[in-house]
Amino acid sequence: MMLKSILDVVMERRARRLLEHVGPWLPTEGSLLDLGSGTGHVSARLERELGLEVVTADVSDIHVVGRPPVLIADGVLPFEDGAFSAALLLFMLAYPSEPAAVLAEAARVTRGPIILVQSLHSGRLGYAWLRIREFLWTTVAFHVSKFVGYVPPGAEFTMNTRRFYTARELRRDLAAAGLRIRSRRERPVLPGSALVVAGWSLERDD
Repeated sequence: MMLKSILDVVMERRARRLLEHVGPWLPTEGSLLDLGSGTGHVSARLERELGLEVVTADVSDIHVVGRPPVLIADGVLPFEDGAFSAALLLFMLAYPSEPAAVLAEAARVTRGPIILVQSLHSGRLGYAWLRIREFLWTTVAFHVSKFVGYVPPGAEFTMNTRRFYTARELRRDLAAAGLRIRSRRERPVLPGSALVVAGWSLERDD
């Protein structure tokens, strides 16, 4: 179906741009945790292009490519301390009920960087734009994808947005999780930093 081909192109382009954004922080060896792996396009690209071993984990199985994710819920992740060389958290902190606890668990199971990508707004324009984009790219996109058979037919919608982050609010959750920013890259979406895609490489604040 042409629509499925179009969705594949969109998701592959998104995965490529995300990996360009965080590429300098990715490990060269060891297994990597993709927490909130979604359709699996980012993980599949990591394995295909960089030869990394990637373990995917999510609260619902909506994978399109690669292996099914390890299904998780709020609370303790089903992995040992320091099991991974790095962890990816891409646009997923808007959904869990306790994001600081998710960050702390990611840090527990990771011996290297926690690589976080999140949209951040400042001001009314950025907030309004982010709300609209979240509705279109998350809610609408999921239901269209399920309707056309792009994601598994049994996939459940679990991406109920609980928060729209500012930089200050995200830093607060990092501090609560015992983390700090080691390196950062930001890509503007709107002028004047009204909306940015922030990539942060995090480490423990020991």
